[in-house]
Amino acid sequence: MQWRNAWIVMRKDLAEFRKQKLVIGSIVAMPIILGVVMPLATFVPIITMIPQNESWDIPGLVELGSLPDDFSVPRTNNTIEERVFTAVVFQHTTLRNVNLSNCIIISCVLEDVTVRDSTITNSSLDGAYLENVTVVLSEGIRLDGRSILSVSSNLFFIRTKPSEIHQVLPMMFNMMLMIFIIVPATLPTIIATYSIVGEKNNRSLEPLLATPTTDGELLAGKIFSSFAPSMGSTFLAFCLGVVLLDVLLLPQVDYPLMPNLTWILSIVLLAPTTCLMSVLACVLVSSKVSDVRAAQQLGGFVVMPVVVLMIGVMSGFLFLSPLTVVTFAGLYGCLDIGLFYFVRAVFNREKILTTWK
Repeated sequence: MQWRNAWIVMRKDLAEFRKQKLVIGSIVAMPIILGVVMPLATFVPIITMIPQNESWDIPGLVELGSLPDDFSVPRTNNTIEERVFTAVVFQHTTLRNVNLSNCIIISCVLEDVTVRDSTITNSSLDGAYLENVTVVLSEGIRLDGRSILSVSSNLFFIRTKPSEIHQVLPMMFNMMLMIFIIVPATLPTIIATYSIVGEKNNRSLEPLLATPTTDGELLAGKIFSSFAPSMGSTFLAFCLGVVLLDVLLLPQVDYPLMPNLTWILSIVLLAPTTCLMSVLACVLVSSKVSDVRAAQQLGGFVVMPVVVLMIGVMSGFLFLSPLTVVTFAGLYGCLDIGLFYFVRAVFNREKILTTWK
């Protein structure tokens, strides 16, 4: 195969497409609308409705009120380290690396302690495990435990569960990513279905078929003349969508989430293979029918393999992880190879020249 000949065919087709203003408008408008309008319509209501309060993964945690702003670390008179106490009252004491049970702790400083079945009042905690403990008018950091009643205190735990927005985002990202998979599978139905039957109707195909180019070179040029603008438009929409999502979500999550590995693999592997599969199928349809409208209607069925993937994602049956993306990209890639050889085998330029009216 002479790739130079395929390149000439591609340039000739792209020159033809540039004359079709409606086609160019559709290629540009569809990804921009789906890549910009859809994120706005989807994520703006979510980030405005979901509360931003911190949520802790502490079983049985109850928080009542908040600590006054004038809280200060209690003054202590003595220090106790590495001891075990049960049923003791502590006041104005610094406790380090101690284990306390059934104690009353008032105006103390606790560092790296374990406290069970006790009450802590007006104290400062740093690195404590609390179980069945009531904490009143106190401040604590690096905490862990279970069954804690916090009354007018500021407690910060080392174990957190995802906030509500973090729990929603993976599902929403999956749905948004499917847009950038379905778009490159849909755009070729606008271009590729016109590639042969449209030129035949415009009487611009016969000189091309009469050239000494091989069937493989001719088909390769037709395929890439549809593939290049479809993927270019999709990549533009992808970049705009990623930037827009980061701008919308950055105030909520404090760091840019996109693009992650799944999205990168999708735009590099999955989107091109789905686009190529759609192009090949549309070129096949275009070479077998004699009417542009019939070619476009039949071309709509070529997105069915992608629709199956979309249904699996939307229903929750499939989750788009890097492994899932690579698996489907490999599957679609194998289909592309087989489909190319099938299209080349059934392509008959003599029949197109002599029998089409």
